[in-house]
Amino acid sequence: MSDALTSRRALIAGGAGLAALVAQSAAAADLKTPPERASAMARDGRFNDKVVLITGATSGIGRATAKAFALEGANVMFCGRREGLGAEVQAEIAAAGGRAVFRRADVRVEADVAALVAACVEAFGGLDIAFNNAGIAGRAGDMGAAFDWAVHNDIMATNLEGVVRCINHQVPALKARGGGSIINTASVMGYVGSGPVMSYALSKAGVLSLTRSAALQLAGDNIRVNAVSPGPIDTPMMGGGAAQASGARTPAGRAGQPEEIAHAVMYLADAAASYVTGEDLRVDGGVRA
Repeated sequence: MSDALTSRRALIAGGAGLAALVAQSAAAADLKTPPERASAMARDGRFNDKVVLITGATSGIGRATAKAFALEGANVMFCGRREGLGAEVQAEIAAAGGRAVFRRADVRVEADVAALVAACVEAFGGLDIAFNNAGIAGRAGDMGAAFDWAVHNDIMATNLEGVVRCINHQVPALKARGGGSIINTASVMGYVGSGPVMSYALSKAGVLSLTRSAALQLAGDNIRVNAVSPGPIDTPMMGGGAAQASGARTPAGRAGQPEEIAHAVMYLADAAASYVTGEDLRVDGGVRA
């Protein structure tokens, strides 16, 4: 067999293999097909030696994102209010070969946030990326009727003021590294009015405005600030079938998975998004199309 024929057959075989891989990848990326959680994250090391701080990472989106960053080489400090779940996530990441440290912190408490950032810097030597994800849902009731100010104030203190508090403490650590990236969890609910969950929607609209303002303030310090706005995502916060019911009404026809939000967060944190700041990346199955 001639060398030319051998080379041509090898090229054809290689092309067929590549085509199969592309087809497999395309199938996995189908809009209507959720990714398999066990294989949803790569291990290409693009965040090797980067230090990432994540709030609200004991479940759902935060948990998936903490794992994803750790699998790609980052040193991860993460917090939440549930110590048992925090220890569980830390153990899972360690078992997968990643490095992560859990610290209990409540983003409503100034001292907790200050101690969290200080612990991150002490443990890993600095801070490069912050993902402000901690948030709660709830219903404060109807205005003019039995409006529950305690519920409303708790939502605002966590979802909006908590992000302000976190950014305020993260900025000095990011400046000390010459800049970095901040990503805030907003929501597609921040774009619309909502009677039943007015306080939640209001808090997320505030996060979108905060993201733009902080981006303007911090651009001169080489700190990019962006948001990610999930649609209906299959997390404990949207339990009881709410995510599936809402997802069925999206153009994608399904609820999103936490790993799909993690991918968006990692894009915004990566050097690939070096010219992106003050932006909101909606990952919502087409809800706001």
